[in-house]
This record gives sequence, structure tokens and C-alpha cells, in this order.
Amino acid sequence: MEAQQTYMVPALKYLVRISMGTNEETFKICVEFWQTFSARIFLEIQQRRGQQASAAGNAPPLLLDGTMGTAAGGNAAADAAAAKMKHYSPVLSEVRRVLISKMAKPPEVTIKENEEGHIVRAEEEDTDEIALYKMIREALIYLTHLDANNMETIMLHRLKQECLMEGTAEHWSPTVLNRLCWAIGSISGAMHEGNEKRFLVAVIRDLLSLCEMKRGKENKAVVASNIMYVVGQYPRFLRAHWKFLKTVIFKLFEFMHETFPGVQEMAVDTFLKICQKCKRKFVVQQQGEQCAFVEEMISHIAQDISELEHLQVCTYFEAVGHMISAAPPDQREMLVARILELFNEKWRKVITESLSAGNPLEALQDQQVLKDISLILRVNERMVSAVGAACHSQLSLFYFDMLKIYKVCSDFISHTTAQQGSQVMGYAHVRLMRNIKRDTLRLVQTFVDLAATEQTAQEVGLTVQTLAQRFIPPLLEPVLADYKSNMPQARDAEVLDLLATLAMRLSEPISQEVGRIFDMVFACTCDMIKGDFQSYPDHRAKFYGLLKAINSHCFQALFYLPEAHLKLYVDSLIWAMKHEQPQVADSGLQILSHFLERLVAGPPQVFVGFFKQYYFILLQDVLGVLTDTFHKSGFKLQQHILLQLVSCVEGGLLNEALPKQRVMEFLFDLVGKSFPTLHRSQVEIFVLQCFSRARQPAEFQQHIRDFLITLREWGSHEDALYEDDRKTAVQEAQTAETTWRMQVPGLVPQYDPARAAEADMDDV
Repeated sequence: MEAQQTYMVPALKYLVRISMGTNEETFKICVEFWQTFSARIFLEIQQRRGQQASAAGNAPPLLLDGTMGTAAGGNAAADAAAAKMKHYSPVLSEVRRVLISKMAKPPEVTIKENEEGHIVRAEEEDTDEIALYKMIREALIYLTHLDANNMETIMLHRLKQECLMEGTAEHWSPTVLNRLCWAIGSISGAMHEGNEKRFLVAVIRDLLSLCEMKRGKENKAVVASNIMYVVGQYPRFLRAHWKFLKTVIFKLFEFMHETFPGVQEMAVDTFLKICQKCKRKFVVQQQGEQCAFVEEMISHIAQDISELEHLQVCTYFEAVGHMISAAPPDQREMLVARILELFNEKWRKVITESLSAGNPLEALQDQQVLKDISLILRVNERMVSAVGAACHSQLSLFYFDMLKIYKVCSDFISHTTAQQGSQVMGYAHVRLMRNIKRDTLRLVQTFVDLAATEQTAQEVGLTVQTLAQRFIPPLLEPVLADYKSNMPQARDAEVLDLLATLAMRLSEPISQEVGRIFDMVFACTCDMIKGDFQSYPDHRAKFYGLLKAINSHCFQALFYLPEAHLKLYVDSLIWAMKHEQPQVADSGLQILSHFLERLVAGPPQVFVGFFKQYYFILLQDVLGVLTDTFHKSGFKLQQHILLQLVSCVEGGLLNEALPKQRVMEFLFDLVGKSFPTLHRSQVEIFVLQCFSRARQPAEFQQHIRDFLITLREWGSHEDALYEDDRKTAVQEAQTAETTWRMQVPGLVPQYDPARAAEADMDDV
């Protein structure tokens, strides 16, 4: 302890002064130290408290008591912790002040102060700043756990001192307020709930007062963005205080009319976050209210969205959809219809003016009409993404008219490109028509993905079969015909996405259509992507997504295909595993491995005939990519497919069609010709051990590794053979770290995906 007083504390004070410097790189190094130092003290004290609790026969306490320096019991461990905190407290208090004053911008904030001192919209994320923000945030979380009272005092004092005291208007600094509010938002969840409530009420009260005091769009935009950021980071508080939550929502509606760049975007994003975390509060009639909030807001939706851009309107309705998703199942359809009545009325008007006219194409030449149709479809898609099957009645209202418009747009694009060539794809009205087609495909895909499960269909009193009969037959004909007839540049990759979703969710009815899908989509897409490895990247990725879905959910249908189509299917998997992009190659390997697994599990009359035709082709190509060093990232799947092929023969499944001796001779000749530098005995040993180790997958994998290392071509690539093991170890370490971080209140951000499994904490 004396050494700490004599050397450690002065050194830390000196480091605090260094942290105040202007050099960014030096500051990053200091932040990294303070993050590690505060975490180490936190963990040491937690360990002592855990030992103390274990000795007393109690479970270790949660670290939410607001001060780490004291502990009940007064034993030696607690006294030592208190003594350590007493020595470090002055230094840590200074660290809190420095980190707050130099807090980095969070990724959620969409406006910032530029180098000239002007408030502007942040056009793109600064990855260095985000990394710095994460480090400072974690340091502040630990420092809050060590002394929450001190953190609260510093932040509230600075808020009053810098922003609300008389005379501050002359030296108003948006940056000071920004950094303070970013720091306040970053410690969400680190305080005890009661302390957090007191602290947040004081912060929001002061910020609202400041918003009233300031004049000028720039100043109001700064305060507004900070209010939105802070309230968005504390969903636990909002859930517990309805009046405050309602006030915040109406303030967000007010900010949606603020045209200063970035404010509206941040307002709708914050609205979405709050609706996701507090959705039940909006569909239950709260005390003192005449109806649920979601019903109350229907009357002013048109006003709320009147000044928003199209993308922001979509986000707004996605947020409202999350509200509706928390309502009782029997009320959701009604709420969806009432919320979207504004757009349903607009749709009826568009249909009356376009499809009811003698020449609907003439009406669809108006770019504003095309933009309106696109917006209506996108709003419905966002609503479906949040509500799911309860949108089936809403979708039925305009489904057939939507498909008619899809066909009109398709026919126009096909006719125009046939006459004038691919250059018309750049014309404004053609681009808008393609947007309508894509929006249609995404809307149907989202609906099928979320609604076509037994559980969700039953919630609305339907069956998956009923949904399939109602929505799929009228869809397939125009979509498939349009895809096949169009020139490659005009084909929409979203068609492949939609078909993959249909295969996953509606496997039985789609299995009957696999032959037509292959005829209309498969062959022409193969022609687009087989020429090289670069063209049509979206189609390429989604094409293999479709193959994977058919392979997993419509497997039996593959063997009812004409022989030419089945050969094209196998060839496409071989092309995939030879692809130079690892993602595509891995997709091909995964599909092929799963295909072989299901094939061998089926009846012999099916797999014997298949292997008669394709066994040696697959064996040759798999061994080729396994040994060529260009596809080393797929080693695990490559050797697994080789193991599957060898195991079929070793297990006696192909005795009549492919005798073991014949396969061994083929493999011996193949390896010998591919690697003439290998001695005959080396090749013979490799082949024999492939078969002798086929029943022990781990030994087989090690055998393949040893063989590849003996090849000259693999001399400098040995590490790649263990890349998969390294990735597995890294993933396990990340999982363990996430589990540990979840045990420290506040350390995992409120909207981190790791929190998705947490139970809904609404108290209704």
C-alpha cells in the first residue's frame, strides 16, 4: 500500500495529465490503459466480493449498488477493497472528467460539428472514431460501477455549468454538450434502476430547458439530437414511466418536422428503437388515457410524416408495426388496416387513374405516380416485416392489382430493351419501373418468410396451405415468364431470393413447381454467371441461395427433373466450388455436402444410378480444388466431401456399380498424374489410407493434411490447413467473452444483438 502511495498514484496522476493532451494517438493509448486499469480494479473487487459471499453461503451480488468501494460485512477482503478505492478515487474522478470531455461520437448520432464549426449531417461512419467510442464507453461503464455517485455528480454539474448557467450563451460550445450527452448515453444500464431514474430525469429536464433557451436552427438541432440520443439509450427507464415515454414520443414527432440535415433521420431512427423496446406500452390503455396510444396516433399520422423523406416514412411505419405486433392477435388486422388507411386510399386513387384507364401504360409514364406506387409497396413491406401474418388481409386488398402493375412494368421494360438495347436501363422511368418490380418481389418475399409457418398462420386463423393457394399461383407465372424473357441486364436478382424463400417456407407446393423453375430461371441464370467469376455478383450469390433452399426443402423433386436439368444442377455445384470468391465456393461445397448426405440416406435405386454417372466426375473435381492451393479456405468441406465419396465405397453401398478396387485404381491414377513428382509408393499409401481411415473422420482429416503438406505446392500454405480450427477457437473465445460481458450491467449496449434473447421487461 505504501508503494502505491509513493509511486503508483503519482504515476497515474501524470498519465491523467498526458490524457488531456491534444495528440490523438497518445490519447488512444491512454484510453486503452484506463479501460484496462478500471476493468482490472472492477474485476478484482468483484472477485473479493464473490469470495466473501461464498464464505457466507450467499450468491455473489450483482454490481448495481452504486459504489464498489464498500461492502457489507466489514471483513478483511472488504476493507482491502475499500482501502484501494480510497487511494484511487481522486485519480479515477479526474479520469472520468477527462474521458467525458473527450468522448467520441457514437454511430447512432447523425449530425456533427465540422472543422469550420458548422453543424452538418454525418454522411458516413468514421471507423476510427467508432473504435475510440467503444473503448471510452467501456472505460466509463467500469468507472461508473466503481463509483456511480461520483459519475452522476460530475455529469450533472457539467451539464448545469456548461449549458444552463447565466452567461454561457456567449461561449456556447455544441461540442461540449455533444460529448457530455454521448457520455451520458454510453453508461446506460450501469447504475441501479432507482439512481438511473433520478439521474435521467435531471438530465432530460435540463436538456429540454436548454432546447427552449437556444435560438437558431443549428443550435436547436444540436440539442434535439442529444435529447434523442440520450432517451434512446435508456429504454428501461422509458418502459417504467409512461408519461415520460409519451412526452418523448411527441417530442420525436416534433423533431420529424425539423428540416435541418440529420435531425429527421435521427428522430425516426430513435422512434424505431423505442418502439422495438417498449412496444407493449403503446397497445395497452395506460392509466389516465382514453385509449391505447397506437389508436390515438392514427389521427395525426398524416401530419407526422408530411415532411419526411420516403426512406424515413418507411422507418416510421416499421416502428408503428412493432407497436402493433405487441397487440392481441385479434386486434392486429384491424390496427394494420386503420394505420395504413392513408396509403390504401392513395393506392385506390392510383389504380383508378392507371389500371382503369384504357391504356394503363400511359398513366405509368408519370414519374410521380411511379414514385407513389413504390412508396406504398415499401411501406407495406416494412409493416409486414414487423407484424407478419396479420397483414394478410391488408395484402389481399391490392395483391392482384399489384401483380397487374408488375406485368405492365415488365412488358414495357422487355419491349423497350428489345427495341433500343440495354442503354434504356439508365432511363429515369425505366429505373422507377424496376424499383416497383423489386418492391413487389420484396413485399411478397417478406410476407411469405414471416407468415408461412404453422404457428404464425394459426394466429390469424389460416393454414400455410391456404396462404399458398391464395398468394402463390397468380404470382409465379408473371414473375417466371418475365425473368426468362428479359435480357440479362433487366433480370432482377430479387426473383431468385423470392423463389428461395418460397422453397423454404412452402416446400410442398413449390416442389411441384421445381421443374418449371429450372426451365424458366435456372438455365438462363447459369448462362449469365458461368462465363466468368465477376459478372452479375448479386445474381450469382442469390442463385446459390436458391439451390441451397431447393436442396434442403425440395430434395426429392430434384430426381424428377429431366436428365439435362439434373446435370446442369451438378455442374453448377462444381462451378461453385471452383469459384475464386470464397463465399461462393463455400456455398457450393455446403450444398454439395448436404446433397450427398441426403442422397446416401435415400433409397439405393436413386443414389446408385446417380453415382454411376457422377461419382468419378465429383471425385476428380473435389480432389482438384483440395490440392490446388487456390481454394484452401474450403479445406474442411473439401476433405469432408472426399470422405463422403470414399465412405460410400468403403461402406459397400456401391459394390455392384462401383467396386472398391476400381475406385482405388482411379484415385491412384488421378493422384499419380496430377503430382508426377510423388513416388509410386507414396501415392499407393495415400490411397490405401484414405479408405482405411474412412470410418474415423478425425484421422481422415489429419491424413489429408499430412498428404497436402508433403506436396511442394503446399509448402508455404501449411497454416491454411488449420485455418478452420483457428476460426473455431476464435468463435469460442468470442462467445465466452460475450457471455462474460453480459454479466457486467451496461457493458453490452442496449441494442446489441446479444440482448435479443432477453425477456421483454414491459410492465403493463
